[in-house]
Amino acid sequence: IGPPLTPGKSPWYNHYLFLPLKPFTEKEVANILSELATKPKLLYGIREIAGNNPALLQNAGFILYNKLQFQEPHNVDIETFVKDFLARTEHFFQEIWRLSTKEEQAILMLIALSGLKGRLPQTKKRYDLGNIDIIFSQKEQKLNDLEERGIIISHTTEDQTIYSFASSLMEWWVIQEIKNSNDEKLKNCDKTFLNLMTHRQLDRVKNVIRVLWKNENKEDVASIVEWIYGLVNAL
Repeated sequence: IGPPLTPGKSPWYNHYLFLPLKPFTEKEVANILSELATKPKLLYGIREIAGNNPALLQNAGFILYNKLQFQEPHNVDIETFVKDFLARTEHFFQEIWRLSTKEEQAILMLIALSGLKGRLPQTKKRYDLGNIDIIFSQKEQKLNDLEERGIIISHTTEDQTIYSFASSLMEWWVIQEIKNSNDEKLKNCDKTFLNLMTHRQLDRVKNVIRVLWKNENKEDVASIVEWIYGLVNAL
């Protein structure tokens, strides 16, 4: 109800003190999940969709608690749980996106597109983002900020740092943002993207986004959403 509230601006500070919670540590998440009496696959699913985020883990625990009042732990359906979780927390992902700067949104889109590449086998020949690792290496501070806020996580190998989303549903949400964009919205992002990359690389990114828009790839893109549910079923 009312206008959106933005941290650091009125009317927020006229009424509230904005104190963002830091992500839980791996040990803290493990301790929380160990208290939930349910099947391992569902615990893995909760870990995938909630990441280390306190608010998301709280919502997952609330939904699971309500379900366990009427069902045995082994009868809780994972796919239904994920859908219920998304319905309850979609506003949370919307706020993460809205409160991110244009540059942060562009970086999140690049991370999503990078992670999506391996799941679009039929578009392999046309899916060329170029060397976005160079972009990430030049924006370490921005990436560190996103990681500290619990939006992304990083994994360092011998020769590179790989970034991914802390919550697979946040990844799905960013993919939906890309899918629901159009040429006009894409053009409005040119200036932001050009602060990150060359004109040539921007053309590559735009071509990849247009691949996702094409009807011929509808089934491929739809399978990305199903992948979220498939993560736990593959165990």
